[in-house]
Amino acid sequence: MAELDVKLKQVLKRFPPGDRWTPADEEQPIFSSLTEGIEWVFQQTKAHDYVIKAGEGKVFTYHEFEITPPEPEPPKTFNIYGEFE
Repeated sequence: MAELDVKLKQVLKRFPPGDRWTPADEEQPIFSSLTEGIEWVFQQTKAHDYVIKAGEGKVFTYHEFEITPPEPEPPKTFNIYGEFE
């Protein structure tokens, strides 16, 4: 089974009071619901996977990348006298 590297990028933050949201790095636009905010993010990024941390008031896009294992070391070779080459 391949190892996965997970990248999270914050895309929305809650704008109190209530269920209002804004982009993580801007103050405008203000969305009247989480659904409206996620739809806006989808239209901007085409991201399908999200992590919602409701207690923190943050929404992240979620991307998994497979970590390729390192190439194995080549076998050691010895000459006829048993010395390492």
